[in-house]
Parts: sequence; structure tokens; C-alpha cells
Amino acid sequence: MDKNLFNALFPLKIQSLLEELRRHHSLSLPEALRFLYTSHTYALLEKEETKLWHYSPRMLVEMLFHEKETGEVYFPDLV
Repeated sequence: MDKNLFNALFPLKIQSLLEELRRHHSLSLPEALRFLYTSHTYALLEKEETKLWHYSPRMLVEMLFHEKETGEVYFPDLV
């Protein structure tokens, strides 16, 4: 994806991800921000070349919780 397009779409992906965290896990905005920004998953999501932005907000939330519970980042296989 073109870098300019990625930079334009990335904030929208983060907004959707934060909404998913807050709605389904009853986190306040500061809690959701901390949860997201302190994760390795977010560090990878920031990099266009990892293609994590292809995943839905719900899948990304599952990945975040998996990381917090196990300390491991995983990449689910999607068919």
C-alpha cells in the first residue's frame, strides 16, 4: 500500500480498534489507549509491511488479549 494512503487510513483503523476494545471489554478511553499503545501488536500494526492492518478490529483485539495473556504476538491464519 502507498505510504500516504496507509498514513491516512491508520488513524481510522486505530479508532475502530479502540471502539472495539471499549465496547466489548468495558475499558475507559485511557485504559484502552494504554492497553493498545503498550503492546508489541501495536508496534507491528504501525508498520505497513506487516500487513496487520488487514485484520478486522475484532481480530486485532483478540491478538492484543492473546499477547497480554501469553506475552506472545501471534498472527492468525485466515482462509
